[in-house]
Amino acid sequence: MNANEASDAVSETNVPPEIRDQLRAWVENERQSHTTSQSEPVDGSTILSMATGEDGFITLDSLKMALSVLNLPLDPESFAEHASAEGELLRVAPNRWKRA
Repeated sequence: MNANEASDAVSETNVPPEIRDQLRAWVENERQSHTTSQSEPVDGSTILSMATGEDGFITLDSLKMALSVLNLPLDPESFAEHASAEGELLRVAPNRWKRA
């Protein structure tokens, strides 16, 4: 038994019997979604492509959405700062960028 399995077992025993099946299904679903995101490599260009709106701009909200869809636990502001430092994004206004 690994640490995650032990943690799940303890959590399950502390939950009322009426909702154990729901919790078990939710935990399994979360585990599968995390496994999927980890098995599919994603690069910065993919994130930026997903975040680029029809107008050609990237906003903080569109970055949040792209990172959420890809199930990546990254801070959108930090990602934008790093992408700007790498020359991938140009800031055109607060919380608004254009790809370089």
